[in-house]
Amino acid sequence: MNKRDNVIKWSVISIFVFLYVLVSCISTIHVIDFFRLSNPEWLAITLAIAFEIGAAASLAAIIILDKTSKSLVWMLFIIITLMQMMGNMYYAYTHLANYTGWSELFGMIDEEPIFQKRILSIVSGAILPIVALGFIKSLVDYIRPSTVDEIRHEYEAKKAIEDEIAREAIADFVPTNEDDLVEIEKIKSEIANIESNENISEKEKSRKTEQKIAKAIAKNPELKKQIEEKIREIDEEDTYTKRETNLEEDSNTTSMSRFGGM
Repeated sequence: MNKRDNVIKWSVISIFVFLYVLVSCISTIHVIDFFRLSNPEWLAITLAIAFEIGAAASLAAIIILDKTSKSLVWMLFIIITLMQMMGNMYYAYTHLANYTGWSELFGMIDEEPIFQKRILSIVSGAILPIVALGFIKSLVDYIRPSTVDEIRHEYEAKKAIEDEIAREAIADFVPTNEDDLVEIEKIKSEIANIESNENISEKEKSRKTEQKIAKAIAKNPELKKQIEEKIREIDEEDTYTKRETNLEEDSNTTSMSRFGGM
């Protein structure tokens, strides 16, 4: 990345951070009034800050984390956001004044004043947490490396290959001990039943199969050794292939440079 691209990147990040901090601080100040209804001053301030940080953390967890329970995080995110929206609406409602022009503009002058205040409170208050979270999501999406997905796909592909190697090794493995033979045949049958079961998802099949494979490997050190040797051979082949590819690319680059310099 050259200097110009670096300046542009950090300028964009700075703008997103500034906008998020600005809107988030205003939203936090608004929510303090709401929490003050049932808490002392210091606790209301603490809760307002905690809810603002919690909303941002929940959104970040939904976007970038894989090991969290998405349903639980989504539930927390929705609850926190709704509480922030309510706090902002309450602040707007208690501070509304001279809104006749707004009511006239949107054709609500004939409605009850209480109804006008409610609608204006929703419009001016509820949108703040959503805007703040929109800024933080845009920031997370912008700074998240594009290689994260590539690394994840590469890991998943490698894991699938290792699982396939383990399945083949288990299918061909014949223990010398009679008890181990019975156990390994049982595990083979269980894996076959899992893979043929159409009532569970592919993800669940993969998880259950991995558990059975791990169980077989744990009870048979010889099987574990065979799988590790096979995986090592494939890794060495991949390394050799990548080295050849890199050498070819370097050679092509050098040839192009020479050709361009003539």
